Amino acid sequence: MPAAPAIYPASIAVLPFVNNSPDPENEYFSDGVSEEIINALAKVRGLKVIARTSSFAYKNKAIDVRDIGQQLQVANILEGSVRRAGRKVRIAAQLVSARDGVQLWARRFDRELKDIFELQDEISLLIADQIRAQYGHFELQDQLVRPPTKNIEAYDLYLKARYNHLRWDNPGITNAIAFYKECTLMAPNFALPYFGLAYCFAMRASFGGFHELLEVAQGYLEKGFSIDENAGPGHFSKATLAFWGRWSFAEGQAAYRQALAVNPGDTEAEEGLAELYTAVGDFEQALRHARHILSTNPLSANHHYTLANIHYLSGDYQEALACAA
Repeated sequence: MPAAPAIYPASIAVLPFVNNSPDPENEYFSDGVSEEIINALAKVRGLKVIARTSSFAYKNKAIDVRDIGQQLQVANILEGSVRRAGRKVRIAAQLVSARDGVQLWARRFDRELKDIFELQDEISLLIADQIRAQYGHFELQDQLVRPPTKNIEAYDLYLKARYNHLRWDNPGITNAIAFYKECTLMAPNFALPYFGLAYCFAMRASFGGFHELLEVAQGYLEKGFSIDENAGPGHFSKATLAFWGRWSFAEGQAAYRQALAVNPGDTEAEEGLAELYTAVGDFEQALRHARHILSTNPLSANHHYTLANIHYLSGDYQEALACAA
């Protein structure tokens, strides 16, 4: 039996924070906080951060952190909870060693909702610094979370839109579009909802055959870029529109690469790149990217399917079956 791969010490999985708010409907907010911390930590070069899909696979599951650490091949686990009541937010977080379950760090933060971006940044920096203190030096930026808008109500609605978007079903996408549109009315200079709309309409145009929606997606994309020309989600939406909507491989490749330049930990963008290389028959490049994304998102069924599809199309049927099992 082959030996288990060595666990990289400077590594972490952020489990979905528990919603302790009086209103159970606030789960979208606790999920959003968790995702923002994952995205922030992923900006730290030298720190391996497990992607959202794999971390969220443990949502509402009572599994020992030592087992999670082995399954995800990480040394540290961040757990937490979010309690939101009116304009007040309480976040409790603890960093745990995945090797033995020992608590390494714990804090509780009580803030106003308007301070949510500063709080996400503070938690992310504290966690990264704690891991750095244990496992040696890596470069740490002064700021990991930059406020995407000054309108907290619009940001809150954006989190609700993304919560629905990530359901990846027709009702979820329909709700997401409605919430994204409402965001743009509340905060016209908030770029992310425009990119969310561009992505939703690009996918509906591509998979539903509603080609008239391609121009709708393009309009939202251009509006978003007029506000923020270097947003990772914007480049990802642009790649989706170019590749899946218009079969423009060169434009799609360039946009996926730009999305990864902004956020190297974006496994969805890198999967898109793997799918694009598969479509043009460059299986070597497709395999390289598919294997890489599984190192930080090992529990993504979609990524495993992408890898299986590459092997199948390249004629390696036994390996395709193994990947799809």
